[in-house]
Amino acid sequence: MTTSTDTGSDSGLAKDLTDDLASAYLDDELEAEDAMAFEELLESSPEVAEELADLQKVISLVGGLGDVAAPEDFYEKLNRRIRRRQIMQPQTASKLTAIAVPLQILSMIVILTVAALYMMSELDQAPAKMERDTLAPIGTTDAPSAPRPVTP
Repeated sequence: MTTSTDTGSDSGLAKDLTDDLASAYLDDELEAEDAMAFEELLESSPEVAEELADLQKVISLVGGLGDVAAPEDFYEKLNRRIRRRQIMQPQTASKLTAIAVPLQILSMIVILTVAALYMMSELDQAPAKMERDTLAPIGTTDAPSAPRPVTP
């Protein structure tokens, strides 16, 4: 495992990586070799050891906090605020919808046009003669018989 102590974007990346490793180390989520490498980093870097100690303090303070019940109207107020923000601030999703809906309509028109042209070409190739079925008068032998009851 290597970490960078350069300045600039590499140091920000190294700090993020170190923070993630510290969190995983405290949660016992690291593999054995990664945990040993992180422990070596702790021994060689007092800054990382200090960050780990600070993280442990924060975890213990947060763990010591008691449960707090939300007010009865919390969810209602939260939903109102979310809806208000959605109405007041147009989001990128609405911009995408403004483009997507006309494209969907256009694609449906194209599909229906192709289907209609196909059906018209099929009718032109082999026009079918439409015949009307005639029903036999009631009481004649050609009429279907009534269903018979099923016997077990």
